[in-house]
Order: sequence, then C-alpha cells, then structure tokens
Amino acid sequence: MQAHQLKPPPGARHARKRVGRGNAAGQGTFAGRGLKGQKARAGNKPRRFFEGGQTRLFKKLPFRRGFTNPFRVEYQAVNLDVLERFDTDAEVTPRFLKEKGILRNLRKPVKVLAAGNLTKKLTVHAHGFSVTAREKIEAAGGTAVELGERKKKKPRDRTASTKDKSESAVEAAEEPAVSEQPAGEEAAEGAGDGSGG
Repeated sequence: MQAHQLKPPPGARHARKRVGRGNAAGQGTFAGRGLKGQKARAGNKPRRFFEGGQTRLFKKLPFRRGFTNPFRVEYQAVNLDVLERFDTDAEVTPRFLKEKGILRNLRKPVKVLAAGNLTKKLTVHAHGFSVTAREKIEAAGGTAVELGERKKKKPRDRTASTKDKSESAVEAAEEPAVSEQPAGEEAAEGAGDGSGG
C-alpha cells in the first residue's frame, strides 16, 4: 500500500450539508433557521444561559455559602445502648465492634456517644468520647480509653528562626577573624627577632 492509497473507512467522513440551495435540496428558503427572529440572523445569537430576559435559572438557585474543610475528621458513631449488649467486664475495641458487625470498616475513627444507658462495667477503647458518654461509662464502673490522638502541627515560631539565622551569621563572621589573629601574632614575633632587618 502506498501513501496515496490511504483513505478513511467508509462512513467516517460525511459531506457538509449545504443549506439554502433551493427547496428541492431539502434545506432551502429558511435553511433550517425558522422564520425570522434573532436566531435567524447572521452573526447574532443570544449569550449563553440567556432566557429571553427572565431571571436565569442559576440566579434563582440559592448561593452556596461557606467552604468544605479539607481537614474534617468523620467519625463512626457508636451509642451506649449498643454497648449495653456486651457482657460485663468485656473489653470493647474497634476491631471487636467490626467483628460484631457494628462497624463497617476500620478506616474511620470511632467515637462513643451518650444515647441510651449503660449499666455494665466495660473497658471501651475508642478514638473519641462525648463528655456525657465518658461520664456514664465511668459511673457504671467502666473505663474509657482514648486511642491515639491526631498529631497537631506546632505553630511555627518565626522570631526564633530569624534569631537563629542571625546568630549563625554572626558566628560565621567571627570565626575567620579568630583564625587570622594567631597568624598576625606570629608575624609580629618574627619582626621583633631582628631577622627582618
């Protein structure tokens, strides 16, 4: 096959529809634009989303306010009435709750909420507890163990960093002066020996 023999497969390319070439051609007279009006004129078309002067759809909708916090932590909530079904002195962990079918997965942290009552002594391990839930667990003789907290970024102390930089710059400037001083002293001692003249 030569380069001049290459051609697209049948049906891949279509001839452009020629409008306004007589009614016998199928698109004569109004050429598919309808009878007069702004949309029938050459080079004139209404702007995007224009609705003939009535209030546009997106102007009718309520504005979205606020923002989505990228650092939001989404917890899996477990209420006290769910913990009531376990035996006394049981140790309740996220893995244990997953095995019992209470949690779907272990990817999200677990938080214990205070809905319901707890009458049994339990050791509950979770990533978070509401104040009332912790009080009810401890009132029943149990223990609320909080699992690893999220690490918080320490605020950057800009004044300390600038002080460190200035101190290091001063030390760097003083070091060559200290090293050159003995050389100067030796030169002075050599001049006093009388060897120079």
